[in-house]
Amino acid sequence: MRVLVAGAFGNAGRSALVELLAQGHRVRAFDLRTRANLRAARRFGDSLELSWGDVRNPLDLARAVEGVDAVAHVAFVIPPESERRPEWAREINVTGTRNLIAAMQACPRPPRLVYTSSVSVTGPRGPEDEPPVTAAHPTKASDAYTAHKIETEALVRESGLGWTILRLGMVLPAELPMRFHPMTFDIPEDQRIEGVHTRDVGLAVANALRCDEALGRILLIGGGASCRLRMGEFRARVAELFGMPTFPASAFSREPYYTDFMDTDEAQRLLRFQRHSFDDYLEELRATVPRLVPIVLRVLGGPIARRLLARSPHHQTQAG
Repeated sequence: MRVLVAGAFGNAGRSALVELLAQGHRVRAFDLRTRANLRAARRFGDSLELSWGDVRNPLDLARAVEGVDAVAHVAFVIPPESERRPEWAREINVTGTRNLIAAMQACPRPPRLVYTSSVSVTGPRGPEDEPPVTAAHPTKASDAYTAHKIETEALVRESGLGWTILRLGMVLPAELPMRFHPMTFDIPEDQRIEGVHTRDVGLAVANALRCDEALGRILLIGGGASCRLRMGEFRARVAELFGMPTFPASAFSREPYYTDFMDTDEAQRLLRFQRHSFDDYLEELRATVPRLVPIVLRVLGGPIARRLLARSPHHQTQAG
């Protein structure tokens, strides 16, 4: 197939590019022309057809969808930016999705669509909520990001296109971001999470584009039993990898967050994407850590951790 990936050089987008190319598809990558995206595109050499543009511009999208058989839509503004600038994020997330659907509908032979959503649309999940989350769970907006996801899911379902919606769990990136954001403190230590390796997400997207049984379905994309853990364990194991001290429990919110274990049986039956456990992920991550980082952090980790802890509003409140 000739496949368009919208949002091609984000985390999930790059993984989708790799899998689609490996499966022999002709791939057109659509994204903003930025320095970071230009660098990312160069890594693929001449294997990609590049289509630079903005999802807010219908003309850019009309050019991008011309002649394609399928579209993977993974372009979305996520937290914390979606909460810091919600109106700007909505232009990209909601208006951009509406523009993309309109461009696809205008094609002589409208392509099929795989849209990546998020399990977060089912709302905060506390200890009293029985896991796992299923595709049948009702949706509940709890911030700008989830409101945008819910609205765009509706646009996809009502589009008249051949569509599949993939609700992703916590996507585990190939490299941990080096910038720290206090939003991390909003996830309680005992929160249930289900991770999924970014490359497994890419495989799920690629396989969904050619799976007729997935048409008209909402499927949950998580790593399975080997990727289910509590957030406190996730933090502790990553901190150990880097040689960083851990934060006290008082640093973290006690309010439920919008993650949980997921029922991925049907998605796995159809898409066969679960290849990596959380242990696999940690081993891969270990290989990306420069040798000097753990040594430096053993010396400076304490002062760094104290500075970061001071940015937790929950620690300050509970300490008070």
